[in-house]
Amino acid sequence: MLDLGAGSGALTAPLLAAGARVLAVELHPGRVEQLLRRFPAGGPGSGAAVEVRRGDLLTTPLPQAPYRVVANPPWSLLESLRERLLRSPSLIRADIVVPRWVARKWARQYPRIGIGGSVPREAFCPSAPAGAAVAIVIGRRPPNADAGPPPGHDELSPRRDGRRIAPAAAR
Repeated sequence: MLDLGAGSGALTAPLLAAGARVLAVELHPGRVEQLLRRFPAGGPGSGAAVEVRRGDLLTTPLPQAPYRVVANPPWSLLESLRERLLRSPSLIRADIVVPRWVARKWARQYPRIGIGGSVPREAFCPSAPAGAAVAIVIGRRPPNADAGPPPGHDELSPRRDGRRIAPAAAR
């Protein structure tokens, strides 16, 4: 699981608590130090459940093996990140915190993007000027897609209008 733009670890901590292995990518040196203090075994190559890496979310190499993303990136980088993830051949799914209006726009424009849950403006520190939503980017169909979803991949896929539907086999 990649946490792109990990900041202080607001998403990294619950991912770890849920049992995920996380690569937390953060560019700001002070936040990287904060992440390393918060998750002490997280240095590169540590073999811990979390690895903290200083890097730009737009240039850090993406895995070649199937992977998932959770991100609350700087909103100024959203369009570039969206394009990068849509082009990635190994992406399974990305859940990205974005302004609500961006989630609606993307869901209308891109068939592989749906809308997940809402995030109230009070969830941000400082509070965001408006609420946010989770834009769900679905990756390309992997070559072994008939084998079922990979571990940790939920069985429901978002529709363009943001509602969720079960795969055909489950209906």
